[in-house]
Amino acid sequence: MSNKRRRRLLHPDARRRELLDAAVAVFARKGYRRASISDIIAAADAARGTFYLYFKSKEDVFLAILDDFQARLSAMLGEEAAVAATRAGDGRALLRDDILRWLRFFERHRDATTILLKEATSIDPQFEPALAALRRIALDHLARRFRSMQARGLMRASLSPELMSHLQLGMFDQLLSALVLRPGWKVKLDVLADQLADFAWSGARSAAGE
Repeated sequence: MSNKRRRRLLHPDARRRELLDAAVAVFARKGYRRASISDIIAAADAARGTFYLYFKSKEDVFLAILDDFQARLSAMLGEEAAVAATRAGDGRALLRDDILRWLRFFERHRDATTILLKEATSIDPQFEPALAALRRIALDHLARRFRSMQARGLMRASLSPELMSHLQLGMFDQLLSALVLRPGWKVKLDVLADQLADFAWSGARSAAGE
């Protein structure tokens, strides 16, 4: 079956997904500024006209990547919150499981994470609101999780959830830069989650949680 025939048979959602995935791979490899629409359609094995059926421009497909990443992140955080609400156990174990879930999420979406980490400080200002929204989703979730653990007597009540959320997100930023942008550094995620949980737990746990 020819490529043209295959493209005609694809469901529109599947074709858009192919183009979006191709754009993620191209932007991760070449960077947003150096990448072109021609690179994207070549990676997706699509016609230029097909690209414009779904996206108006390179800027439009980049915004779609941010929206898609935000939706995936929100879904993961929703699952995490649902699991945490039903789990009992010691605070360190809960913290370790949450950290591991985050690490696995970013590993699964390595290319999209690469784009965000590499482009966040130099991208066109029009993308800043979408990038800020991603950070706000993560910060709000981390703060809510910390408050929940404080309410259960697992974390010190004197600590600010907002401050702790910024500290935790900053820690993730640095770790992801090492894990994602330096693929030569190999580490087992479960081992890393254990180390991070030990570090965070020793500094934030309440006397009752010891």
